[in-house]
Amino acid sequence: MSVIKHNDQRVAVFIDTQNLYHSAKNLYNTKVNFGAIMKEVIGKRKLIRAIAYVITTEAGDETQFFEALTKLGIETKTKDLQVFYGGSKKADWDVGMAVDAIRLAPKVDTIVLATGDGDFVPLVTFLKEHFGVQVEVISFGRSSSSKLREACEDFIDMCEKPGDFLIGHGNAKRKSSPNPSSNSNSSKKRVPKQKEVKEFSDEALGIF
Repeated sequence: MSVIKHNDQRVAVFIDTQNLYHSAKNLYNTKVNFGAIMKEVIGKRKLIRAIAYVITTEAGDETQFFEALTKLGIETKTKDLQVFYGGSKKADWDVGMAVDAIRLAPKVDTIVLATGDGDFVPLVTFLKEHFGVQVEVISFGRSSSSKLREACEDFIDMCEKPGDFLIGHGNAKRKSSPNPSSNSNSSKKRVPKQKEVKEFSDEALGIF
């Protein structure tokens, strides 16, 4: 299906932080570059709202992570981690994310879901049929639901260019593959210092 993206489209983005985090960790053992995701899904279109859903911890170590998202124009919605008798834990934002998408659908032309969770298939169908909005999904294809990919109108597979969406992934690849044709003179050339990218622990992301 051909998807049209033009500058006048109003876009809302909903980020399933835990889903993307676990996919990046399991597939590449690194973390997600949320700024790159925003740049990819918005392009030159008009961003109306961008919301990331995070679980807070008892230690409250998420402050820096929230500040980093805010600088990217991403709002954060938090929910306390539920700890049940026996030590089991629950951290789920699926319903809240779906409700927000339905609530904002009449105000936008396109909704972007940053997740690979197949539980959102009914939401995608509902948004298209009841509001006529264009629904796009961005996620790691290798860990995404095939039904979700089929339901949406455009799927951006971050596995196709992981270096563009992961922190440090591209740098590690370049370091492990030196250019065999470089001579001694070129090796003496000063290499620009890479800009340090702030990383956050599992706890800071509210992920367990």
